[in-house]
Amino acid sequence: MLEATTKPEAITSIIDVIQHNPLFLNKCTSSNFAITKAFDIKGQKYFLDKLVWEQLRDLFIEIKTEYYNSLDYTTKF
Repeated sequence: MLEATTKPEAITSIIDVIQHNPLFLNKCTSSNFAITKAFDIKGQKYFLDKLVWEQLRDLFIEIKTEYYNSLDYTTKF
């Protein structure tokens, strides 16, 4: 999971994570995530680019939170 401070970086990071399809993504439940995951890469980039910054940021935070939660869980056991 790449860090992001700008909209293009967040889009790249989100698409990269979705393409690798790790198990922790099963815990992401927002509607924007579900819609994004349904598209191919070109559609994902287009959809994410059309989101306002706040929606994209919230989606990035949701994915990033689940990513770090999965790391915490795997390092405990």
